[in-house]
This record gives sequence, C-alpha cells and structure tokens, in this order.
Amino acid sequence: MINVENIQKKFGDKVVIAGISAQMGVGQCNLIIGASGSGKTVLMKCMVGLLTPDQGSIYYNGNSFTTMNPASKTLIRKEIGMLFQGSALFDSLTVEENIMFPLNMFTKDSRGEKLKRVNTVLDRVNLSGINKKFPAELSGGMKKRVALARAVVLHPKYLFCDEPNSGLDPQTSLVIDKLIRDLTLEHQITTVINTHDMNSVMEIGDYILFMYQGKKEWEGTRKEIIFSKNQRLNDFIFASDFLKDAKDMRMLGETGKMPNDRDLDQMIRP
Repeated sequence: MINVENIQKKFGDKVVIAGISAQMGVGQCNLIIGASGSGKTVLMKCMVGLLTPDQGSIYYNGNSFTTMNPASKTLIRKEIGMLFQGSALFDSLTVEENIMFPLNMFTKDSRGEKLKRVNTVLDRVNLSGINKKFPAELSGGMKKRVALARAVVLHPKYLFCDEPNSGLDPQTSLVIDKLIRDLTLEHQITTVINTHDMNSVMEIGDYILFMYQGKKEWEGTRKEIIFSKNQRLNDFIFASDFLKDAKDMRMLGETGKMPNDRDLDQMIRP
C-alpha cells in the first residue's frame, strides 16, 4: 500500500501539486488521470523518489519514504517496477538481455536461474520464444509487453506505469490493460498508472484520482465515475459531444447501461 499525505511541490513560484492526499491499495490498479499540465507526472515522480516534495509525506506500507535514509530508500526502490511511456528498451540488447538487465543489476542468481525467470515472464505476457529478437523487430504492442515483462521480472511489490497505452491501437491497449490487471491481482501488487486512456479508466480503474490544476478534484472507482456529478470530471471524461449526449440521455448517468443499437441510431441520426 502507498499513502500520499498532503503532498505539495513547487517549481519556483509555481505550485504544481497543491496538498494531494491519496491511498493506493494492494492488489489494485490505482489510476491518476487529468489533463496535460494537471500535475500527474510530477506526483508520480515524487512517489518514486525522482523528485522530493516540498511538503507532505509518502508512505510505503507505513514506512515514510520521504524521510528515510538513502540505504532504506534503495531497498524500497528494489521493490518497484517501472513501465515507461516509450517502453525504454535498450535498442542494442535483445529481448532476453533487456529483461535480464534488472536481474543482472540486483541479483546474484546464476545465468540459468535468470534465464528461467526471463522465460517465465515472457510466457506470462504471451511472447514466448522471442528471446533473441531486437526491439527494432517488434511491434509497438510487443515492445510494451516486453517492457512490462522487464518491470515485473524482480517480483515488485509496487508497479508504476506511465501512459502504458500511449501510441497503441484500442485492441492492443485492452491487451496491455488486461495484462497489467492480471499481474496486479496475481501477485498482489500496488499498481499506479498515469493515463489519458479512458478505456483504461473504465476497464481497470479500481481507484481513480482525478487531478485538476495540481489539486485533487475527485476520487473514486470506475463504477462511481459514471455517476459523478463533478462538472470538471464529466467535462474531462465525456469530452466528445457523442458521450455528452449519452450522459444527458441518462443512459450512462443513471442506468449504468451502454446504449443499444436503436439508441445509438437515434443519437447519431441528423
């Protein structure tokens, strides 16, 4: 579990995060959403220790990450997996070597043990047998799955995903979402996802934090978000006229049901 308590961060005179508090649960996909410039990335960077908050505290399973000594922080970081927006694979290394990289850095396992672990996570993301391929030989979705395999190869307690579906088509995005959710549940990981993808919000949002201009504007689940009366949240989620019409017709807002074909015909008919 990760607890964020009253985090504030400024750059010069500009307040980027203003008193954010949140609780990210174990075995949950915890999503941070909001428009560009709302402070999502800065909050995530504070949570993983790339930035130091000016105020407030971050707790990993009750231990204060913001005040602990460097040695203790290093131990926490070893328990963190990171899926980067652009996958961040090493172009000069094979898939096998990319995934083995964290094992080489943080374990003293034999090569045979490392290879067994690499093959296990490749199988888990449905990419068995591509060990010797290079990133340039992979599609965007395959790169994301390799990056996800690398992120979980050390059995992390915490998984951070920065825009995991960026640049992917809708079907591939659903595959990535399902993999992240399944791994989160299987290994009881505290997963934190920074995303603009509303499909992810509706599919895997166990806990959702909506930020607006550096502040916590709303929090809840993917079920609660459909019925929210928060205007800023609704403007963000139901951005298109099509979805606004659906919300206004109370097909989503009160019944919780998606419109059927007849309803859709009525909505899109001139």
